Amino acid sequence: MKFLIRSILIVLALYGLIFALGNVALMKYGVPMWGAVLFSVLFVGFQYVISPWVIQWVLTIGWGEGAAILPEANRQFVEKLCAERGLKVPKIGIIYSGTPNAFSFGRLRSDARVVVTQGLLDMLTVEESNAVLAHEIGHIEHYDFAVMTVASVAPLLLYQIYIWTRGVKQARLIAYGAYLSYCVSQFVVLLINRQREYYADHYAADVTHQPDALSSALVKIAYGMVTMEGKYQQALHGENKDAREYWADEQRMQGALGVMGISNLHSAGAVALSGADPAAAAAVMQWDLTNPWARVYEMNSTHPLTALRVQALNDYAAAHHEPSSYALPSDTRTRWSDFPMQFVLWAAPMAAMFVLFTVIGFPGVLRDIGVIEPPMLRPALLVFIGVTWILRVMYRYHGKFEDATVTTLLRDLEVSEMHPRAVRLRGKILGRGVPGAFWSPDLVLQDSTGIIFLLYRQSIPFARWLFAISKAENYFGQDVVVEGWLRRRMAPYVEMSTLRMADERDGKTMRSYSRWVQCALSAIAIGIGLVWLSAFF
Repeated sequence: MKFLIRSILIVLALYGLIFALGNVALMKYGVPMWGAVLFSVLFVGFQYVISPWVIQWVLTIGWGEGAAILPEANRQFVEKLCAERGLKVPKIGIIYSGTPNAFSFGRLRSDARVVVTQGLLDMLTVEESNAVLAHEIGHIEHYDFAVMTVASVAPLLLYQIYIWTRGVKQARLIAYGAYLSYCVSQFVVLLINRQREYYADHYAADVTHQPDALSSALVKIAYGMVTMEGKYQQALHGENKDAREYWADEQRMQGALGVMGISNLHSAGAVALSGADPAAAAAVMQWDLTNPWARVYEMNSTHPLTALRVQALNDYAAAHHEPSSYALPSDTRTRWSDFPMQFVLWAAPMAAMFVLFTVIGFPGVLRDIGVIEPPMLRPALLVFIGVTWILRVMYRYHGKFEDATVTTLLRDLEVSEMHPRAVRLRGKILGRGVPGAFWSPDLVLQDSTGIIFLLYRQSIPFARWLFAISKAENYFGQDVVVEGWLRRRMAPYVEMSTLRMADERDGKTMRSYSRWVQCALSAIAIGIGLVWLSAFF
């Protein structure tokens, strides 16, 4: 708990509170916009300077002299690589955690450091761990710390322009444009970060001449993350207090490393659930390569999808006549099928809600951009939202529940957040979807073929919370039957419709009424909108 509290305080202080309080002070004393821009640049520079010290304070890292702390084969590789590339051997540290991951940090090449976990060294072969080390050294040689720092300045500058111009009537168009650009810039920074990961992957393949070793390492790391999560879930409900505390620390470490590490569960969750078997992983990765929703979800990720990284490494291997264990399907054409309709049903009601919120909450926006609001716009938007939301619910909740296993679900290429598959699963509940969080109503199920996340969705206020604190624990460690809709974002999950103990058929079935509540609220919105519209006739 000490680790978690300290980490939260640091993040809040460095990346939120200081900047917000600084802005308040600047505005109070009437500092012009150029001063706010200068403050943003200095603030990012301050973070850049102190971030290595912060990382070393937050994480418990064992340091050696140069690469001496590494096993001999890894040490020799690092020293040889740095000599060939004209680099100073970075200081190497180890985190004694079973969570497999690695990251690098610093300011310049001269003070850069690489950190690996004991779990990574234990899980990977020498060739695989060398490939990971080469990836991290690639970040150092490419000055990625400095590149990403410079990239992070742009969103802050745009935000400052918005803050300083939104109150000036003559400059409101500039303010709106700056805010829109600020929102877009967040995704651009993530895109740059993903490109730097590809660049480091290519570097590792180039210097090791073993692109397949890095592919294997990425899949094993993802699988290791899920394995650690499963062990934590089992320990959480055991009687051994020391074991619970140990695995709680491991789980928190996994969360911290996921932000900085070579991989995270957000971008590699589906591959992780497939296990470390190359054939199974290759089959699972086909969804990431062919379903257009994968690219939509990836936009909000710091790391590329593991499937796309493996594909790029396979292309490198083919160009250099190197072997490849993860033989991805030859047909990776995007399966558009009904994606356009899915996207419209997904976006249309939310876009209409945004417009309605804007015209009601900020009526001056349309006037500032020279648009006269039509008299019937607001009720028409309300009716449109209700109709499209009902269509969305009908599309997202359909089908007859059929028996399935986790393995078969992982290989479904058509499923998405919008396109469901009605399934029935039998297995054991390991624990909560958010480990250790008593308020989490979501669960994790394991059957004989794998594990999958179960989402408990309710549209009734406080219904999720009440289930979490009163009923969720009753299912821990129990064999259950769950019916619901398979969906997929970056990783697959099942939205529960019903949940019951495997040995009970009646009496204690948990049911989700989310879709019916959504339809009822949509019908109310349509009714209000129609009555409102009738006033114009």
